[in-house]
Amino acid sequence: MGDNAGSNRKFARQGRAWPDLRDELQRRRAGDLEWNDLSNLKAAYDAGEDVARVAWEAYTLFRGDNLLYGNLLYPSLPAMADKVVGMVLELLNAPDAAGGTMTSGGTESIILAVKAARDQARAMRPMTGPGEIVVARTGHAAFNKAADMLGLRVVRVPTDRDFRADPSVMAAAINDNTVMIVGSAPPYPVGSVDPVAELAALAARHRLWLHVDACVGGFFLPFARDLGEPVPDFDFSLAGVTSMSVDLHKYGYVSRGASLLLVRDRALGDFQRFSFDDWPTGAFTTMTIAGSRPGGAVASAWAVMNYLGYEGYRDRVETILKVRRLLTAEVDRIDGVRVLGRPMAGILGIGGDGVPDMAAVRDGMTAKGWRFGPLVDPAGMNLLLNFRHGAIVDPFAADLEATIAEARAGKLARSRGQASYGS
Repeated sequence: MGDNAGSNRKFARQGRAWPDLRDELQRRRAGDLEWNDLSNLKAAYDAGEDVARVAWEAYTLFRGDNLLYGNLLYPSLPAMADKVVGMVLELLNAPDAAGGTMTSGGTESIILAVKAARDQARAMRPMTGPGEIVVARTGHAAFNKAADMLGLRVVRVPTDRDFRADPSVMAAAINDNTVMIVGSAPPYPVGSVDPVAELAALAARHRLWLHVDACVGGFFLPFARDLGEPVPDFDFSLAGVTSMSVDLHKYGYVSRGASLLLVRDRALGDFQRFSFDDWPTGAFTTMTIAGSRPGGAVASAWAVMNYLGYEGYRDRVETILKVRRLLTAEVDRIDGVRVLGRPMAGILGIGGDGVPDMAAVRDGMTAKGWRFGPLVDPAGMNLLLNFRHGAIVDPFAADLEATIAEARAGKLARSRGQASYGS
């Protein structure tokens, strides 16, 4: 059996002291980017050190508590979750009958919305084939993940010139098997808000479930509108909106993972719920995919939202809007690139406008130390801004201008690696 017979090479046979482990953890992360480093334009939802401290300390106070057992063991957790849901329903103009569920993230919120729409459709009418979801090409990949898990089909349709859903194209894709249509506020790639009012009218006409994915914009667009931005209607103020997903751990600034699935009428939760009782331990009922859910995420959401209040969120959105305007002006000044669509949140898409190889520019900016999401069609960069990014407008623009010059001079070779959402 060789020299390693009987050895345990993966699981440490004996424990180690915490100071030694802590030192090794620090060494292991030596090559990691600090989450709120100013060069991080990928997903650094930074609202300040004070907010981060509140989020983390609230989380650790409830680190051993499980929302699954809230009613039995930790009644403060469902009570706080209800307060969080209620605050966001108010923010998004929901009717009194509305309800919601805390989830682990936007993907889970979307999957649950799709499950509810599917089950409602099955209960209401016969279908001749697999249920279908009609979504613009810019809609989140989580809708395809949900369809894959739930035996549905996604019909992705082209957008308009500003990368927004085109209601006429979506209408043409609706058939007897359609269970859901989707609007995004905003879609992740470039930040243009879909014409949700037109989609709501379309959904009402066909008696379809309309889900609005506001994972990025739910904690941004209401404050932007309050500050005078021309944000179109996108929330429950539109009668045709059935459900919304809103991430608390994005511009809500709470500890991951925390999101919400909100429904216009809490009775729709019957289609979201999973129940089972044919086993020795009694009824098992959950509104989420996960059973166990960290109490810390609930406490973090409740604490941060009460710490910042409406005005705290509005102040940070105001700062981000200023950053976005400054960066947009710099991009507009640079020959060869342009801002894509009509951004209305903290997302900025930058694409080529005469540059021979925007993918090479993207790689060149990465080589200069910037971190952002890729855009593939059209090739470009996907930036998510926070309220500290005013400090990077000038250096980012200078590096972008220099990188474009390098691309035009043929000094940059495009990477052969595949562009990826998560890496």
